[in-house]
Amino acid sequence: MLVEEERPRADAAERQIARWIEANVGGRVVRTVRQGRWRPAWHVDVERDGRTLALYVRGERVENFLPYSLERECAVWRLLEAGGLRVPHVHGLIEELPGIVMDRVAGRSNLATADSAQDVEAVRRQLAAQIVQMHRLDIAPFVAAGLRLPDSPRALTLSQFDDIHARYKTERRRADPLVAFAARWVERNAPPSARPACYTACDAGQFLFDGAELTALMDFELSVIGDPMMDLAALRIRGQWEDLGDIPSFYALYEAAGGWPVDLPAIRFHTAAFALAGTMASCLCMDQFLAAPQPDADYVEYLVWIVWEAKQALEAIAECIGVALDPPAPPPERHGWADAPIFAMASMVGELPEADPVAAYRKNVQRSLTAYLERIALYGPKLEADYLADVARMVGEAPADVAEADRLLEAFVEAAGPEADEALLRLLHANVCRRAFLLAVPGSLYLNGLVRPLLPV
Repeated sequence: MLVEEERPRADAAERQIARWIEANVGGRVVRTVRQGRWRPAWHVDVERDGRTLALYVRGERVENFLPYSLERECAVWRLLEAGGLRVPHVHGLIEELPGIVMDRVAGRSNLATADSAQDVEAVRRQLAAQIVQMHRLDIAPFVAAGLRLPDSPRALTLSQFDDIHARYKTERRRADPLVAFAARWVERNAPPSARPACYTACDAGQFLFDGAELTALMDFELSVIGDPMMDLAALRIRGQWEDLGDIPSFYALYEAAGGWPVDLPAIRFHTAAFALAGTMASCLCMDQFLAAPQPDADYVEYLVWIVWEAKQALEAIAECIGVALDPPAPPPERHGWADAPIFAMASMVGELPEADPVAAYRKNVQRSLTAYLERIALYGPKLEADYLADVARMVGEAPADVAEADRLLEAFVEAAGPEADEALLRLLHANVCRRAFLLAVPGSLYLNGLVRPLLPV
């Protein structure tokens, strides 16, 4: 439910949507429903020629932290449709909103919801064939649409990473020793791509399916010209919380469909680089939220993105260099003065009304924040003390608090050579596992990636 001061802005957005659709698509808008999520998006029904046309409007992120525009993404959708990919038809871009208007496609995400194992394998085969088709597209139209063409095989490997790292270095607001360490490792160890430049979605595991049919590929805002192994690596990350089945056997399906020979060392490297790029982008998202909070932001979701992807980045680095990581044991519960007020907060959240999708979403945001606060109260003091002690042992100076520990450790990382990699990797991984434990609320969509290690390939 929107509070009163939000209604004029919501009404203006719906008027912009209706005006643009009726002028550019035709017909009459009869229903507009805002999705309940952190990103503005709407389901729109249009009566046209005696039929109902189902549309979807994909708005711009509120925290606009990516180095890629919505206009660029709109052009990518159109090029993919022209190339024969299974994507929704795009009707155009509402510039004043802004938002991409596309057909609303039947289907659902996450193969864990499939009706049978046969449906899962049928959809996986179609997904593999679609990714192969993407990798065969002529890159010239994408370059003309604004996707940067890297100038060397090594730059091709780092295509998306370099874009996001450049923005991160310019806009970051806090010390982050994990990002500093992992970025230095990625830049020091990036292999030149052994394949020609390809269009890559970067987060290629996003799709809708209905029964045994893949109905649409989704979400191309991260698209770059890069190494096709990037797309195969990204499946390892997304597959931790949105079931894609067994990843190594999917790679076999990709090869069988005519894809590039699977290069496992390159995939392992790209897993680290892709996960770290996601971490850096999510850090910028969090910085923007903390500087100017918006009503539909989801603090816990944003923090999960940072911690979950940082954990995967470190585990992928460990996989590349052959280090076995041991996460710390869970700490004991410690009850105290925070128990009662957090219980009261949880009880109050449980009584809030769910009048519409936005209200239901906001209730879930409050519920997840309350659950996170409860875990901080139970486990946080011990985990924080462990991190401070680890940093003191590493740098030879006792930090007063977490912010000082981050600054001291980042300075240590920047001065260290490769000989310190394993010790830093173990320290940073132990701490990110502590933070993941705090976020591992039962029922979380990201629970698997927060508590389990990255599966090897």
